[in-house]
This record gives sequence, structure tokens and C-alpha cells, in this order.
Amino acid sequence: MNSSIKHSPLTFIAIIIFAIPLKAFAQTDTLSESGKDNQDKTELSSQIHSLFCSAGFGSDMIYLGSTISQDKPFYSTGLTYAYKNHLFASLSASHLKDVSPYVAFYTLSFDYTHTFNSWFDISADLSGYKTAASLQERLFSDFAFLNLTTGFDWKLIYTKLSIGGLISDNSRGYLQIKNSRYFQITEFFNGKGLISFDPNINTLFGQLVKIETSTGTSKFGYSPPLRHFKKKATGTTESYSYKFGLMDFEFSLPFTFSYGNFNIEADPEYILPAYSNADYPSTKGFSFFLNASFRIL
Repeated sequence: MNSSIKHSPLTFIAIIIFAIPLKAFAQTDTLSESGKDNQDKTELSSQIHSLFCSAGFGSDMIYLGSTISQDKPFYSTGLTYAYKNHLFASLSASHLKDVSPYVAFYTLSFDYTHTFNSWFDISADLSGYKTAASLQERLFSDFAFLNLTTGFDWKLIYTKLSIGGLISDNSRGYLQIKNSRYFQITEFFNGKGLISFDPNINTLFGQLVKIETSTGTSKFGYSPPLRHFKKKATGTTESYSYKFGLMDFEFSLPFTFSYGNFNIEADPEYILPAYSNADYPSTKGFSFFLNASFRIL
């Protein structure tokens, strides 16, 4: 990969952050995902119950640095319930292009957020993924993921530190450090319309693997979270050792258009892996996600 491709995401994000004359807000003024982005926070906080519906499309579903849709485009639809803008429950169903059955897997997630002051907040979330039985060998087995996050608002940059654990047949831990900068534009449609940008860089740490053979060769790199390493019938013996280390860098530029109860969010992302493995290649390059949501209550 040449240097221009390596640095293009950073350059693009830098242009967005420093060159566009947008109005900047503290990160704690933003709301979390699943149909809650850029809704009026005071209005939501005054309501006990809120309900959102959503539908989305993506070029590839990336999870913990690995493609769980096997590089296939996906379509999803879901519902999110919010209680006092602190506790959220979401249910979604996803379809993969040219894959049967039509619903490849379901996702159920619970999320709790709490803001202590203008510069510090915490959140915890638990997500479960249920795959169709006929696709478990092809895609992934059922799994859950527990994540604890703290957020620090430095005014110029908002930092999220997340510690998570994968709960499955191949359980392991992850560490993510995300730095972002939130911008918002509201001066159109008589102040009712809103466009926001949240460019960010996420650094992912997790389990890496070293594969050694009886012939003396070794390979070191990415260890897919939802697949086991299997010995090949080549007459050689392979041994595996693992360590915790840097997996990849993820450059993302989510932007959202909101008008009243309606939101459209687009999220282009570029993944730059720190290591690669020829037998189990890491996810790299561009992906794109588009989602529309509507607040019902």
C-alpha cells in the first residue's frame, strides 16, 4: 500500500476539522446511536418514554475489526426504546445480499448512559447476536459483547476509552481508544434543520496470533474473533500462541441530517490494519453505512 493511500484518511479528516467553518459543540451535547443522534436533548430528557424505528444499508458489516457479513452488503431494520434518555433497548434484524434465509441474524442490545458533568460521562452496553442455524458455519456462531466506556471532553477533542469482552466459544478482551470532534450546523429551514459531523479516529487493541509450523516457518498477525484456527491437512504441525496488541486504526466521518423527528445518518469508514495474516486476512479498506430513523414517540 503506498503512502498516499495510508495518509489520505488523516488528510481528509484534518480538512474537515480545520478547514470548514462549522459551529462546534461540547461532545456531551451529542446523543448516542440507534435513532437518538441529534434529537433535542432537553426535549428527550423531559419525556419518560421514546420510541424510534430505523432502516439501513451497508457495504460490509465490520465488528471488532472483522467482517461478520463476509464482505457482503447488508440491509437492516430495527426498533429502539429509550427511557428518560439514559436507558436504551434495541432490536434489529439484518439481511445479507444473496444469502438465504432472508434474515441472516438478529441483534438485541441494552445501553445505559450517564453524564456526570460537562467533561465526564460513562456508559455500559450489552449486545447479543443470534445467527440463523443454517448460517452458523458460514458466518458466525451466536455471541454477546459487554462493553464499558468512559468519555472525557477536552473541548477540542472528545476521548472515549472502551473496555469490552467477547462472550462466545472464543472469548477475549478488547480495548478501544476513540478521539473525535463534533460539529453542528443549524442555520437552515428556519432553524428546524440540523447537520452534524463527528469525525473520529478509533484505535483497536485485541488478540493477535503467532502460528508456527514444524518446518520452522511462522506467521504473526490478526486473529479473527468469531472463528477458530483449524489445522490444515498438509503433513505439518501448527502451534498457536497469542498476545494482546494493536489490531487496527479506524478512520470514520459520520454525518447526520435531522429535521424534526426524522434523521438520516451516513458513515464512511476506512480501516488500516496493523497486521495481516494470509490464511485469516484482516479487514481493510473502505466501507459505508447509511441509516434512516424516525422518532415515533
